[in-house]
Amino acid sequence: MRSSILRAWPRLVLPLVFACLLAHTAWDKSPTWDEPGYLGLGPYLIDQGRWDVPGAGSHPPLAYYLQGLPFLRPAYRLDSRYWSDPGGKSEDISFLRSAGIDRGNAILMDSRYDGEILLWLCRMSSLLSAAGLFYCLWRWAGDLHGTTGATIALGMACLSPNLLAHAGLVTTDFTLAATYFCAFYGLRRFLLAPTGRRLLLAGSLGGLTLASKLSALLWAPTAAVLLLWTLLAGPPDVRRCLSCWAGSVSAPRLRPWLGAAVAGAGLLLVALVVLWALHGFRVDPFLTILRSQLWDLSHGHEAYLLGEYSTEGWWYYFLLAFLVKTPVPSLLLGVWGATALISDRTARWDCGLLLISPLLFFTAFTLSEGKDIGLRYLLPVYPFLCTMAGGCLRTAWSATPRWRQRALIGLSAGLLLSTARIHPDHLAYFNEFAGGPDGGHRILVDSNLDWGQDLKGLKEWMDERGIPRVKLSYFGSVDPALYHLDYDWLPSYWLPNRGPLTMEIPVTGWIAISVTNRVGVYMDMYGHGKGLFDWLDDHEPVARIGHSIWVYQIPDETP
Repeated sequence: MRSSILRAWPRLVLPLVFACLLAHTAWDKSPTWDEPGYLGLGPYLIDQGRWDVPGAGSHPPLAYYLQGLPFLRPAYRLDSRYWSDPGGKSEDISFLRSAGIDRGNAILMDSRYDGEILLWLCRMSSLLSAAGLFYCLWRWAGDLHGTTGATIALGMACLSPNLLAHAGLVTTDFTLAATYFCAFYGLRRFLLAPTGRRLLLAGSLGGLTLASKLSALLWAPTAAVLLLWTLLAGPPDVRRCLSCWAGSVSAPRLRPWLGAAVAGAGLLLVALVVLWALHGFRVDPFLTILRSQLWDLSHGHEAYLLGEYSTEGWWYYFLLAFLVKTPVPSLLLGVWGATALISDRTARWDCGLLLISPLLFFTAFTLSEGKDIGLRYLLPVYPFLCTMAGGCLRTAWSATPRWRQRALIGLSAGLLLSTARIHPDHLAYFNEFAGGPDGGHRILVDSNLDWGQDLKGLKEWMDERGIPRVKLSYFGSVDPALYHLDYDWLPSYWLPNRGPLTMEIPVTGWIAISVTNRVGVYMDMYGHGKGLFDWLDDHEPVARIGHSIWVYQIPDETP
């Protein structure tokens, strides 16, 4: 009895720690750039069955549905006035892909309820995806490494700053990370015992990940590669079981290949049916979303890396982002575990399943170079990294040398310390290679560091010091009126200007500026190039709110 309790506690306690950290972070942070535009989309799509409003053409709808669950409460019923008639724009890709910022701000500031509580509830719906992710991760890692190895893998996932950061946002990235991993866990279970029931489960999980984000389209070719890997390197009994799907074909050499082809077609068919159902049993919404993504990629996106700017991207962007935004202990544990798995011939097939999926995903984004705006696009890699990390147990507890045990304990403690130190500013996490979060702006900005998440923190900082008003340059889409923050407008990417139409710069007094604006990524529109705020180089910030908003106090010049 006691041993079973000891085996069970990690899979209960570690997700509980994740949930507590998530709850605090989700409450502490203001809406990031994309969030207002996604609020309420799920209920609208279900109620109306129409993909004809801003935001509807951006992504498949699964995350919208999950994050829209709080709107089922009568207190949060959406007012129909938020969903204006598209006026003939229902086929306009740029319209359907637009952010819907005004609608989102109106929902947050609806006088019928507390918008902050609504946002928190929508963010906490990520726990549904997290529960599925952690269950599959625990089971997969447990099959490979035992309970202790699974504890290492689950602990690394529950303490991941990147998973915590994006689980606490009303966006699609964490939903994709969870469903993508679960889909390949389901595929592995099917390959181990290829029954009809497991095919339905694996195909359904594939459909859910396809309905999470368009980058999940990589699921189908990756699944095909893994079926091929199974035919070439899978255990004999696994290959033999696949032959059952070959029907009456008698040729022994052809049966496994034909069986794999039939099984793959079945998986794809089930996935497409699920995807079709989640789009209201219609094809045209998905085609519209696909066209909108292609349109977006063709237009490029302003990006920043190591002080340089580009709309074309860099082939090494995601590799560098991964190296500087992943905790050093996680990197070392992942490499250690992968090395241990590769060197174990008995685990060669499972090692391929774990390595091929994230490597193909990583490679696809590295080669695309079209949208280098955030590590969040690589979020699905992290559950695989965590599962591999559990493999370090294969060598850590060998009789000699004992330093491996100490190294494992030290790396685990280091990860715990890294997460504790950055909490609740997980979105701004940078590891020691980058100089920590306060050095991250030299390498990356946007959703890697400053995505508008600290406006609420700025208001709290002002109230604590009795500062009634600041001059504000903000990189975000939420209206500061949500927090009753009074400001004088400074050039920003999007920020309501309720004062004079222009503001002479340089300025004096209290100045709050988002780091993304500070380095000038999107500031070309004001005619000063990227150096609009270079005059602040001569001043040091007096505060760094959540590492993403810098506050300056510049005295008036003496006559």
